[in-house]
Amino acid sequence: MRMRSHRTLLLICRYAVFNVLLDPIASAFVAPYHRLKRVVGREDSLLRRPIHSKISRARYLSARRVEDIEIDDTIAHVALVAGEGTSGYGRTSPEPDPEWSVVAAQLARRLRNFAGETPGGDDMIAAESFEASRLSAHDLEGFDIVVALGVSSPSEESALSSALDTASHSVKGVLADQTCGKRTLQRRVAGDFAVSSSSKQIIAKLIPWSKAATGMRLLEKTETLLARKSSEDYIFAVLFMVHGLVRSLDVVKSDVNPSWEKGILRNAAEFKKMSDCCGPEIYNAVTDTQTKKAIDLLNSVDLRDQVGSYRVIVSNETPELEEFTLCILQQNNCFGCDAPILERPRVPLLDTWRGSPLTAESAREIFIGHLDHPAANPACSQKKPWSWKIVVGANPAYDAFPMQHQIFYPVGDSGTSKSLWYDPVFCVETLDGPNVWCKRHYRCTPRRHWSDKSEGSSPTPGAWTLNTLDNGMVSEEKWTAVDAADDLSWCILHYSGAARRAGQSYVGALLCSPDGQWPSSARSGVGLERIRAAFRKCDLELWELFGGSTESSYMWSEKFTDWAKENPPPLDRIGDMSITAWRKKEREKAFAFKGQEMFS
Repeated sequence: MRMRSHRTLLLICRYAVFNVLLDPIASAFVAPYHRLKRVVGREDSLLRRPIHSKISRARYLSARRVEDIEIDDTIAHVALVAGEGTSGYGRTSPEPDPEWSVVAAQLARRLRNFAGETPGGDDMIAAESFEASRLSAHDLEGFDIVVALGVSSPSEESALSSALDTASHSVKGVLADQTCGKRTLQRRVAGDFAVSSSSKQIIAKLIPWSKAATGMRLLEKTETLLARKSSEDYIFAVLFMVHGLVRSLDVVKSDVNPSWEKGILRNAAEFKKMSDCCGPEIYNAVTDTQTKKAIDLLNSVDLRDQVGSYRVIVSNETPELEEFTLCILQQNNCFGCDAPILERPRVPLLDTWRGSPLTAESAREIFIGHLDHPAANPACSQKKPWSWKIVVGANPAYDAFPMQHQIFYPVGDSGTSKSLWYDPVFCVETLDGPNVWCKRHYRCTPRRHWSDKSEGSSPTPGAWTLNTLDNGMVSEEKWTAVDAADDLSWCILHYSGAARRAGQSYVGALLCSPDGQWPSSARSGVGLERIRAAFRKCDLELWELFGGSTESSYMWSEKFTDWAKENPPPLDRIGDMSITAWRKKEREKAFAFKGQEMFS
């Protein structure tokens, strides 16, 4: 056992050795400089940027002296500058290719909901959108982060460049999506790193602990997100910039990867905790070929990249990986992650259905939907093996993981429990090519909705808390019934959740129907506008959705349904088995299967 522990520790240290050897050198050269800079530059830095929640940007620009400022009240000012033309957004949405100005305005509206509020009750991020063609030389003064979207014509690039020059004293970061012109792409900046500076690029590559290298890594991370044409990815790109350059943000502060930014002490402490708490699990993981492959792939993506990391995990599911993750993240929280469940937008709850106030029973019937179950609504249920099929959702996962079935059913046979089970079944296009079915098991518990003003603490019909254990990570989600057709031909559900110990927060909404196709009664006119209004309650526009249009479905295209005919989905209900017991059963089954393969 002692030899095994030493081998495990050696494997762990291989990941940390670069940090351990070079961070002391970084401290020796950089720390004295920073101490001097903090002393000399303190007053100047306070005058150069607005950091007090009570000071508007206009008042800041004329300020000469700012005193008694609390750093926790820092507000990050973000400008989104849009070029002309269509964006390429929403290619698999009901309304593809919105104008860049529409995208910029929507991103500006949504950003504040991800950042939260200061202790004084103000938004941590104040965002504003501009059209590049109308940008004046002084419009960007006082902004911390500037994001260029589709700025490509010579006149637009010239206007943006002039405004950036004028605001150079306050702007700390400049992002540009890949549709921008060459001149704009050359203006990208992250702290001490500038794309246009050859010397900064050399420093960043030769001295990985330098501030220039930190900025370069930050830009590389955001460029990966900006390449995806997803609102959520664009928003997280901005959040990473704000967190790295302006102020701490809870939604992106957790990080499970070793990095230069963490420094020697934190990296060493994390690796020590891993080896002390999870030595056998680490050894089993890194000595199993498939699991080691998954870990290497996960190291190449940021775990807060939900689609990328989850696709790696489900493409390489092994019992060793689950036990590795369960021990390191969930049981021991070796990286100190604590991602929050986002409380905004404050989505209103459906209060009436089929002409009557929503009750606990009718709220259950909406979720149970079309499942062939006695608790389903007898007038609406089509008696399917599933409750709903997802039509579209506000997350690129609905392109990556098609054919999503939802199965909601009551806990227990007595009918007295107020809780539900939820067994989603979905297809994954694995990284190696073949499709596989995946299945999960959630418990759904009624919760109290923020809008409920009644006395006491009783739950509100239509509001639920969902919990699951997925590959060693516990997820908690708050679901809300937003709207539903009286005949259950469709419903819209909102969710906000977090895998806290993995550092992941996520939010979105779903349109569901019995067959996964857009409901025929809502392809135009009043029906379509009702669905649009429901998504807007979730702070979403139709072009932000993934999975298909009103006429055709990507999630349920023949490419996938033909495969499903030969490989039917596992729609049997897991039943009254606790989440941990089911996951344990699945791990034992996987271990037994691997054992049979070894001896066959």
